[in-house]
This record gives sequence, C-alpha cells and structure tokens, in this order.
Amino acid sequence: MSFEYHFEDELDARPYDAALMKRLLIYLRPHVKLLTIAATLLLVATAISTLIPYITMLVIDRCIGGPGQPKAADLGDLDGRTQTLLTLVTLMAGLSVFDALFRYAQGLLLAFVGQRTLLTMRVEVFSHLQKLSVSFLDRNPVGRLLTRVTNDVENIQQTIVSGLIQTIGEILTIFLALSVMFWLNWRLTLVTLGSIPLIIMATLIFRRFIRRSYQETRRKIAALNAFTQEIVSGMTVVHLFGHEDRSFEQFRGLNADHRDEWFRQVFYYATYSPIVDTLGALTTAVIILVGGLQVLEGIESGVVGAASIGMMYAYMQWGARLFGPITALTERYNVLQAAMASSERIFRLLDTPADIVDKPEAIVRERMKGGVAFNNVSFAYEPGNWVLKDVSFNVAPGEHIAIVGHTGAGKTTIASLLSRFYDVQQGSITIDGVDIRDYEISSLRQNMGIVQQDVFLFSGSVDFNIRLGDADMSEDYVRSCAEYVNASRFIERLPGGYEYDVGERGCNLSTGQRQLLAFARTLAHAPRILILDEATSSVDTETEALIQDAVVKLMESQTSIVIAHRLSTVQHADRIIVLHHGEIREVGTHQELLAHRGLYYTLYRLQYKDQSTAA
Repeated sequence: MSFEYHFEDELDARPYDAALMKRLLIYLRPHVKLLTIAATLLLVATAISTLIPYITMLVIDRCIGGPGQPKAADLGDLDGRTQTLLTLVTLMAGLSVFDALFRYAQGLLLAFVGQRTLLTMRVEVFSHLQKLSVSFLDRNPVGRLLTRVTNDVENIQQTIVSGLIQTIGEILTIFLALSVMFWLNWRLTLVTLGSIPLIIMATLIFRRFIRRSYQETRRKIAALNAFTQEIVSGMTVVHLFGHEDRSFEQFRGLNADHRDEWFRQVFYYATYSPIVDTLGALTTAVIILVGGLQVLEGIESGVVGAASIGMMYAYMQWGARLFGPITALTERYNVLQAAMASSERIFRLLDTPADIVDKPEAIVRERMKGGVAFNNVSFAYEPGNWVLKDVSFNVAPGEHIAIVGHTGAGKTTIASLLSRFYDVQQGSITIDGVDIRDYEISSLRQNMGIVQQDVFLFSGSVDFNIRLGDADMSEDYVRSCAEYVNASRFIERLPGGYEYDVGERGCNLSTGQRQLLAFARTLAHAPRILILDEATSSVDTETEALIQDAVVKLMESQTSIVIAHRLSTVQHADRIIVLHHGEIREVGTHQELLAHRGLYYTLYRLQYKDQSTAA
C-alpha cells in the first residue's frame, strides 16, 4: 500500500492578473498616507546610499590623492586636506546614520501596514467562512480552508505590502545609481553593466529550477505530514493489526523522497551562488582594468584622465549595489505569481455565496413556543438521490417525539434541516406556524439545543465549555446546570474542578463525561426546542443511567426530538416516528407500534431478541 497526498487546487504560480491586483490594492487604500510616507523615506534612504560612494570618491581623490590625481599644489596644504577629509568623513557618517534611521522608520511603517492588512483580510476570510453552509464545509477539507486563512493571506501580505515598496526601492536604487554613474563616466558604467545580462540569465534559470524543486518539496512535506498525522491518529489500529513495520517503511520512503528533493535544492543553491559571485568578481576586475587604463592614460599624458582611483572604488560600490536589486527584481515576478495564485484562491473563497442567508426583514424571536411541523419535506444532498421523501409530521409545543430507523434512513438529516444547516428542496418546515426560512438564522438557532453522539468540546476549561464565552452567566448558574444533569459529580472530582482543561476536542474526558457536559451546556443556554441525536450511545451502563436521567430532566419543559438507535431510550416518548429509506412508515407510541407488529416491532426484536417483546 502506498500513501499519496494530492493538491486539487494548490497551484503555486499564476500569471499576473491586473484584475486580481486591482482588487488586492483595495486593502491598501486605508493606509495610503502611511505607504506614501514609507515610500518617501525609502526614496531619501536610497538617495543617501547612492550618494555615499560619491563622497568616498571625493575623499580618495581630493584628500588622499594618488597617481593620476591632482598634484599636491592643486590640493592645497596638508591642513586644508585634513579638514576636508574630516568634513567628508563626518558627512558620510551622518548620512549613514540618517540612512539607517530612515530605513528603520520605513520598516516599522511597512510592518504596521502589513499586519493591519493581514488582519483585515484574515478577519474577512474567517468571517465569510462562518457564514458558509455546512454543505460547503462538507465539500472542502478543513486543512485547505485553514491554508486560506493562514498561509495564503500571509503570502499576499508579504508580496503586496512589503513587495510593493521593496520593488519601488529597487527600481529607485537602479535609476539613481545609473544616473550618477552615466553622469560621471559612461564608459565605466557600460563596463559595470556588462555582466548584468549574464546575472539575469543565471538568476532566471536558477529560479525556474529552484521553483520547481520548491513545489516538489512542498508536496513531499505535505505528504509526509499527512501520513504522519493519519498514522498517529490511527495508532491503535496500527498496533491491533501489526502494521508497525509497513507504516515505518512507508514513512521512511516519504522521508527519503523529501530528503532527496531538499538535497536537490542545496545543489541548485551551491551552483548559483558561486556563479553570481564569480560574475561580480569579474565585473570588479573589468572595472579595475578599464578604469586603471584610463588612470594610466592620464598619467601618460600628464592630464587628469577620464577616471580616477576614487571613481574606480565608487563604481565597484555602485556595481555591488546594482546586482542586488536587479537579481531581486528578476525573482520578484516569481513571488508575484505565487501571490496571484494565493489571491485567486482567497477571492474564490470570498466570492463563494452563502446559500443559507437571512431574508430581508427576517423575523427575530427571542423565545419561541416550540411547535414544529414538517410539511411534505423532500431533501437530497446530491441531485436525484433523495434522503427524505415527502416527510410530514407535527410536534406540539412541549411534546416529546422520537425518530428511529436503520442507518441511512434520514434521521440526522431531519435535525440538520430543522437547524437550517441545509435548506429543503421541496416542502417546508415551520416553527410556531412560521417557515424557518423567514426567521433570522441566529434567532432560530438560539432557540434550539442539539446534543450529538460525537460531542465537540473546545480546548479550555469545563466552565468555558458550558458557558461558551457567555460572560452574563453567573458561576452559580453554570454549576446548577451541571448539577441538574448529573455532570457535577465527575466535574468536582477533576483536578481544578470547573477550571479543569478538557484538552483538544475534550480528549481528557471519557465519552460519557463529554456527553454529560454537552447536556449541561445545552441546558445553560435554555433552548426551546431540544434535539438529541444519538446522544445516549457508546457509554457504560452506569453512565447511561445518569444520561437517561439527564435526558428526562432536559425534556421536562422543551419540545423534544430524540433520534436514537437504542429503542430503550425512546420508549417513553409521546410518539415514535419510524423512518425507512427517507419515508415515514409508522407513527405511534411504543405499545401501539409493538402491537402493530411492523417495522418498529422488527427493530425491537433485533435489539432485544433475548428478551420478551412485551412492554
């Protein structure tokens, strides 16, 4: 068996898209002033850094002198030259300090704007995720959605905010440096630029190979992480079936694939860096050669040549300053492509419409009576594959009904439709005579409490999981709810009691404890309609007795719909609805259905074949 991890839409690059970029720049509008200040600071810092080599040239040529330089008589006396030297060095030091300060301030501004932009975009994506329906979450893996909120948003922030200003700075550096260089000595400038095409070509070739390798590394580490997560999560099964050796071999193979790809990256970098360094050294050598010839020409003729020693030194500095921005600009397009891919994925998510939305002027009702009616409801998760077929039933306020049936009969679908996690395709569902689609969604769900078989608890304390961040609940109220549903017995035995950390998804608690805690949470939020979806399964006999008692207490004053496999949990319901292949086959009390000797009777006999079928 081999393990593979596929990325369905994880494209790492996309051609530049002006429409996407225009939409991205909208996030920068609130920060235009700060970005303008940052760009201005960068402009000044770039001008200063370009000026420093020129001052260095003046120091060498006017203060130190040398072959091909003005004679001592032209330079003035020693004291004057010393004073000029001190002045120029002080100026250089001062400009260097200002350069550092400007770049520091510009970096702070960019960091601030970048983080605010990241926050805005990340909040927008997360907020939109909360509005999307359960059906959307069913179709999209959690890991992919998590990547949108984290990696993709950060990738855009780094590219669009920091990258935009950095690109401006790199272009300014090239423009200012070349302007000064051509003004001083166009021949030396052309010499300096001679190796630039080779550096650009080497960079483009390198980026093509390193990008492909980087993509492969991402895929391989994703496969390794996914395999490790799956094996660790299913370690019990691995041990039970003696799969340790095969799992280890798979892990070693995936790890070796990642290692080999990583070594390939090391090879590319080990090849690229010496090439660039060599081209830079050759450029320096050619500058020295051409500049030296010009200096010697001046000595030969007795006239100051077109170049000087100071100019040669300055050109070596400018050349070094040119290489960085030029290679960075060649790389920037690749980074921009990745940002385009990330932005396309994010905007595709943001443009996904929420299919469960409030109507204009939706009804808000803080406290419902709890009368539920399904009116000829049909529903399919996939077109044509009906899960519910023309289902109709009524539940009076305060009535307790149960829904039973084989797996796949459509029981849980009824709970999902009533909570409006999905909308019906045919028919309608009403509460207190009002179509649930006419209620405000938050108002509808605040009147409902659902306890599922697989209870979800958040990382944090017991107290937090009961109140779910509701600061208006008093401590006494939280404890009274837990006591009422028999949860306080185990809570008070936990280290720290109500402050005990339940762990991720409640991993520090047993199944029964999680269910009791879910009952306490449901009771604390006082729902008018209670839905118990297989909430009493998978527990020991003693815990089941506590849960059954909690169920009875919870159902005392609410409209209750109990979905169950265990028929022992539904025998005292006011009515029992038997579902079969999405259709209602039987309705009645426990005694009536047994006497009818239909589908319910068959289900009962299958569960209690060792017992008498009498009530």
